[in-house]
Amino acid sequence: MYFFGRFWKIIINFSFQAIVLMTFIVILSAAWLFRYLEPATFPSYFDSLWYTMVTSTTVGYGDYYPVSVRGRIFAMVFFLYGIMTLTIFIGKIQQMLSDYKRLREEGKLDYKKSGHVIFIGYGKKTMITIKEVKSASPGMEIVLIDSKLGKNPYDEDYVFFISGNPAEDETLLKANLPVADRVFIFSDETIEDDLAADGTTALIALGVEDLSNEYNVNMHTTVEIRKATHKQRFKHAKVERFIYSYESVGLLFARECLHSGSATLFNDLLSNERGSDWHQIKAKPEWKTYKDAAFGVFSLGATLIAVNNDLDVAARAAEPLPENATLTIVCSDISITNFN
Repeated sequence: MYFFGRFWKIIINFSFQAIVLMTFIVILSAAWLFRYLEPATFPSYFDSLWYTMVTSTTVGYGDYYPVSVRGRIFAMVFFLYGIMTLTIFIGKIQQMLSDYKRLREEGKLDYKKSGHVIFIGYGKKTMITIKEVKSASPGMEIVLIDSKLGKNPYDEDYVFFISGNPAEDETLLKANLPVADRVFIFSDETIEDDLAADGTTALIALGVEDLSNEYNVNMHTTVEIRKATHKQRFKHAKVERFIYSYESVGLLFARECLHSGSATLFNDLLSNERGSDWHQIKAKPEWKTYKDAAFGVFSLGATLIAVNNDLDVAARAAEPLPENATLTIVCSDISITNFN
């Protein structure tokens, strides 16, 4: 028993690779020895291997078993050390799976896929955004980066979480930023001072830009800032879109004050709860002018909102569409299939 205890203490500290190698050696060697000791009982090596595996996993079908004294003595030794070795092997696998789940939950693993969307900063606005995006596109891969969260606030398959400082290259690389589709940077809700909050956002945006340049990729970045006057702080970062958190709400209230019911209209346009949603499509070859596009979209069950960034579609009805124009339309999920 002393030797048994010492043997247990030694192998339990082996690496997983060593445990795997030792398990295979023990199983294969025991199978060979069983057949050597009792060739009549085990006509082939596969038969003895089958018996060894069934015994080591404690299944015990009873179709094969040693009948000689020396075969049974070796079987008793194998019961102690063979089964113990396989038990440690299974335990190591369970430990690895448990460690993987814990590390992923704590945001300490790297994201390996590509074409994903990165959200930086977690707060109420991030929660709403993720919920809306997942509602409209459940299959979209989202990677969330935050330095203050201790664990993933979502189910592991819903959002992949990265814990770390988003201003550092190491954290952005863990999120596999060079092969991401887009990056969205949310203003830190824990910072009360607007200037400090937008300064932090600018620092992160610069980090994203520097890493994008290093890997020679054109990253599409959208940032939330508190005040429009702080936009100049981002002049060295190639930010594609700005969202003004305070001004947007203020403008919405102003529109409601001037035109009653407009707030409801805007909210319905921003949400897909009423069955319609925003979509972006490429103009069909036969649509030559703005008017062609507007009527073409309408005939397929949608409403044309903008051509590229131009909202003044009606005033430019006779003008030719820009090359490779992107059309923003509003329609139901059923109607969008007409454009495929």
